[in-house]
Amino acid sequence: MSDAEPTDAVTLLVYALDEMRETTNLLPVAAAGRSMHRSRWRNLFFGFARSKAEVTAGLAVQYLGENIDRARDHWREALSSLDELQREHGGNEIIARLALQLRAAGLDGVLPRLQHDAIPRPIAKTAVHLAEVVATVRECAHVVLDTRNKLTLQRMRDE
Repeated sequence: MSDAEPTDAVTLLVYALDEMRETTNLLPVAAAGRSMHRSRWRNLFFGFARSKAEVTAGLAVQYLGENIDRARDHWREALSSLDELQREHGGNEIIARLALQLRAAGLDGVLPRLQHDAIPRPIAKTAVHLAEVVATVRECAHVVLDTRNKLTLQRMRDE
């Protein structure tokens, strides 16, 4: 993204939002939580039969490590877009405020929490941990979305 000409601020925010969305899509919070939880009556009557949701949840858990690696890569891309935004448009008051709001929302804490050694075991604790990470990413995305809307409104007023 580092061209001679600066990238538009709204475009960089859209890139960051897209990477944040991809990050949350790769973290199977609900599926990980469902993978080991069956009601007692279901175990009694159906034995080892598994529902489609349980099979999907099992696959999500099976590929959890790979998905976390991919989510971490998408998060790095989001951070890269936000860094570029600060470098190229940091003089804009709305962009300067964005950096403070993102720090308060937990932006810097996401990447360390997506390291494999930071993820607790067993799977129930993993699901809780990833749910907290997803909540932080969504809070950051909300801040970015709000900033994108403000910049779009500012642009419309200036035209």
